[in-house]
This record gives sequence, C-alpha cells and structure tokens, in this order.
Amino acid sequence: MLMLTLRLSGVDVWIPGIVLLGILIGFLIGLFGVGGGFLLTPLLKVVFGIPYPVAVGSSLLQIFINSSIATFRHWRSQKVDFKLGLILAVGALGGTEIGVRILTRLQRSAPIVINNRPFSPVDLVLNILFLVLLSAVAIFILFETTRGTATQEVSTAMSRWLRTIRLQPTLFFPRSGIASYSIWIPILLAVFVGVLTGLMGVGGGFVNFPLLIYVIGVPTHIAVGTSVFQVLLASGYGATRHIFLGNVEFILVLILFPGSFAGVQLGVKVSQ
Repeated sequence: MLMLTLRLSGVDVWIPGIVLLGILIGFLIGLFGVGGGFLLTPLLKVVFGIPYPVAVGSSLLQIFINSSIATFRHWRSQKVDFKLGLILAVGALGGTEIGVRILTRLQRSAPIVINNRPFSPVDLVLNILFLVLLSAVAIFILFETTRGTATQEVSTAMSRWLRTIRLQPTLFFPRSGIASYSIWIPILLAVFVGVLTGLMGVGGGFVNFPLLIYVIGVPTHIAVGTSVFQVLLASGYGATRHIFLGNVEFILVLILFPGSFAGVQLGVKVSQ
C-alpha cells in the first residue's frame, strides 16, 4: 500500500516514509544551514535500498531545492554574508567536480574482493566515509554540549591566528565582522567541502558550518545563512552534473519536496 517503484533504482519505496524523511532533512537545512545530505544519502541507501549513485544525485537535487528556500528566508532576515559565500563557492564548485569524478571512477571500477567476497567499490568507500563523518558529527555535538556556551560569538586560537595571515588578496567581510582575511583560506576549506558534496551527495553544510564558526570566526547566526547559501551553489552544480550522468530519480525528489518544504519553514523559524 502506498508503494512506488523507482525506475532508475528498480526498488519499491514506501511513499509516507519518503515524505517523513523530507520533513527531517528540510528542518535540518532551515535550522543549522546544513544540506542534510549527510543523513539523506545514507538513509536512502540503507533504509530504502536505493543505490549510492542514484541516492547521491537525487540528494543533491533535493538539497538544492531546499537550500533555495532556506537561503531566501535567511536573506530576508539579513543573515547571509554573500561576499564570503561567493568566495566559498569558488572552492566548493571545484571540489564538487573532483568529487563527481571520483564517484564516476568508483562506479566503473572492478569489485573489491575481501575474504573471497566481492564488494562494490562505491558501496565500500561511501559506507566507510559516512561512518567516519557521522561519528565525527556525533563527537562534535557531544563536545559542544559539554562546553555549555550560549554565545553567538566564537573566538578560537585558530580563527585569531588565521586572521593574521596576509596572503594576498585579502578582503573585508563587514557582514561577518571580519576586517581583513586572505581569500585563499576559505577557498581551500571549501574545496574539501566540495569534494564531499560531489562524492557523497552531501550539501557540505555539516562540515562547512563549524568551519565558518571555529576556523574562520563567523558569528553563528551569520554562519547559518552563509553556509546554506554556499550549500545552494555547490549542490546546484553537483545536481546538474549528476543529472547528465543519469543519477537523479526525479520522482523521488518530487515526493521528498512537500515534506522538506514544510521542514525548512519550521527550521528557519526555530533558528530565528
């Protein structure tokens, strides 16, 4: 009952379950400025049995749609540093292309044999990466809750040191309260985030968000909006690349959208 067969994946999915997943992902995007792909992609694979390449491509298109809505809401609240977001996008787009090419190479690779059992290189590599990244997120959350801080201004030794680097060109980011900052630092950080986007179908916000706060020193409320703007640009590029590779299940994205739309609205309100 209420089952749908996906053409690209060849699997049956329970429609209400997909809608509920969309609500969860949309809420995370609106609240934290993360893309939500760090949960969406593995859940599509593990819970619904959708192959990783299709889960990655479909996740990126869904994240792009959600991020468009969230960016608009945060822009209206004047919580987006567009200058910094565009600088991040330069590195993120390059990194996304690298990630897409790595995923394509893994798809075409021969099975990996471990103890006389063949394993798909895509499944093996992405399972390990998601395990590592989700564990890192859990550790980070635990660390944050034990600190018990309640301020939107975070100043770390690393963020203060990085502001002393004068590698040209440098820019002034008034929205983030940063007087002078070398553009190469956010670009290099964004390349790393972009690789995760193209390879794993994650918006990158769950990595980008803490980098903005703890490494670059952006105030939390500005980091949320700026992160989701960068996610918008990177996921849009990644989704386009995967559409041409035939890795996007459009009907799946269509089912996810109503729940995610409602979730984004709720997440943005809670964030404010």
